[in-house]
Amino acid sequence: MKLTFGFVYCYQLLLWSGYSLVGWLSKKDSLIAKAILLLVFFYLAYLIAYTCLKTKKAAFLISLVTLIFFMLGKQVFLLLFV
Repeated sequence: MKLTFGFVYCYQLLLWSGYSLVGWLSKKDSLIAKAILLLVFFYLAYLIAYTCLKTKKAAFLISLVTLIFFMLGKQVFLLLFV
């Protein structure tokens, strides 16, 4: 069953929220460890999207778009409230 982009988008945002929580819990990690963590979460986001949408191109694009939106939202939040 192919799920719509809306459901996949919600799954992706939950995943990126988990990434943010893990990043917050590992403040003392090096930059390389954080980059590896980002790659692992991006691959997991891609796998979730591919499993739901069944197309590689759409899965990659929605994973990339949700990553960009989440990181931009995080920066706006930090700018306004911290």
